[in-house]
Amino acid sequence: MSHKTLLQIFLFLSILAVSLQPSCSQGEMADDDMAIAEPSWLLVTTISPSYSKEVVAEFEALQEPLGFPDHLAAEDAEKTEGDFDANLYFEVLDRISPQRGYVLDYVYRYAGIGGGPVLYARKAQAAPYRNYSEYAAASPEKRADREDFYLRHLAADGSPESFFQLALLRIQGEQFYQFWHDAYNDDRIISDLEEARAGLGGGFGADEGVVERLLSDLAEYDLAPTVSMNGDLVKVEAVVFTKWGGFIKRSILMEREAPHLIIGEREEVLVAYDCGIMF
Repeated sequence: MSHKTLLQIFLFLSILAVSLQPSCSQGEMADDDMAIAEPSWLLVTTISPSYSKEVVAEFEALQEPLGFPDHLAAEDAEKTEGDFDANLYFEVLDRISPQRGYVLDYVYRYAGIGGGPVLYARKAQAAPYRNYSEYAAASPEKRADREDFYLRHLAADGSPESFFQLALLRIQGEQFYQFWHDAYNDDRIISDLEEARAGLGGGFGADEGVVERLLSDLAEYDLAPTVSMNGDLVKVEAVVFTKWGGFIKRSILMEREAPHLIIGEREEVLVAYDCGIMF
């Protein structure tokens, strides 16, 4: 990694640290001299809402018909031959591909009050992990605290759309076979007010008065995803909707060249909302 890249990473993490600091109370002066500009971007591309909506819809169409298999409702459950093949994602995510000789796979993590898949990449000729415990014991970098590891074995074609597709996989790739509490993982990329309205009217939907107020607040923001690139880094920004948080801008900073190591991620709540349902 070049010294320039390391400096840019440092600057981004510095911004992140500053953004997490408590805001100044009334009468307290902010120190503008401490503000640090983020890396300079050579190219900033807005992903058209029509494209992003189509890709997200096709991606979700692979997940939505999947019922919950009873055999996964057990600690250290094992997949069977007829279970979902995560490599079908690449039929929709046509601008990214696994590293040569690798495939995308997953184990199922079941904890009684919830369960969901954990994606990982493996060599095509290697035996898949039997269950979550075997996966977690494999090596520290592939454990639950590094569940983005599989992204390092995927390659984008270098276009802004390819990095958007990587972000989509990162955000929504594990939203299948969700059991009970794992349904809290419902972040969905939205690109315009039409999709925002649809999200608010979905399961546990808000009443019409609340919907109109939230959409009015949201109207001041451009909801289309953006991809910013320079010689070394890429930043993908996309607004997601979750019923347990509202409309949130998610930013993912990654290396431009494969393997696309994620340098950092941050969130900014644009319009807060909570459906009020606990389960």
